[in-house]
Amino acid sequence: MSEDPSAIRQIRLGDELRTWRTENNKTLAEVTAGLRGWNPARLSKIERALLPVTAADLAVYLDHCGITGLERNEIEALATDLPSRHWWQDHEFADTITSAFAEFLSLEADATQMFDYYLSAFPGLLQTEDYAREVIAAGLDGLSEDQNEAAAEIRILRQRRLTEAPLLQLDAYFGEVALLVGGDKEVLVGQIQHVIKVAQYPNVTLRMVPLSAGRPGILASGLTLLRFPGKPGEGFAFVEAVGGMLPRKSGREVRRAERAFARLKRCALSPDATVAALERKLEEIT
Repeated sequence: MSEDPSAIRQIRLGDELRTWRTENNKTLAEVTAGLRGWNPARLSKIERALLPVTAADLAVYLDHCGITGLERNEIEALATDLPSRHWWQDHEFADTITSAFAEFLSLEADATQMFDYYLSAFPGLLQTEDYAREVIAAGLDGLSEDQNEAAAEIRILRQRRLTEAPLLQLDAYFGEVALLVGGDKEVLVGQIQHVIKVAQYPNVTLRMVPLSAGRPGILASGLTLLRFPGKPGEGFAFVEAVGGMLPRKSGREVRRAERAFARLKRCALSPDATVAALERKLEEIT
């Protein structure tokens, strides 16, 4: 049985189909008229990457539209069957994952580079399980104890991208306020020790934005930018909001995220100075 295409290919496939349709001044109803098994609602979901399409069904659609040659080859290549990136589906907590978070997890699994910023906590891929439970419990979602445990476990499993091939290149930023927020002292000690260790990984760059950076160094919300293989000019940005991370995949939003991270880099401590600051904090609280 074939697997679903990777998230990034599915999204690109939808974009290509929508671009062809709009460039040819076709509505959803017009382009699916007379095509058995297709209707405007189905095509709309495929274009928005909310519904996968098999290679066979795609071929029928392309025949109907008269798409041939190189253009057809490029579209069909995006529907190539690939190993499933839905790694969480086999876990007992799979039913706790929302569709929006599932989209993020799929994209994260496909990404080659991540830029991540948290104002008042360490980024998720750097959190220990105890610290993750503490942070998640402090959120606005009102999770039950079991849901909190599941969310923390998911966060830990995601961290395999930092140690298992293909390695994810992580550029992580956190605000100095993360060191000042009250909580279990032993949890914070373990978290700082873990971050210092992970900061030594060759694929991880860690920078702290100090309070002295002032307003220019503070973003209003958490921010994540994902990059993908073979697509240096494209990416997906996610902005932290109540209830989760909102995806922003337009070129304009991605460029805004790039500028935000460039500003953070100018305001942040160097990686060496960041580790030194963490070591000083560790001495202070132990």
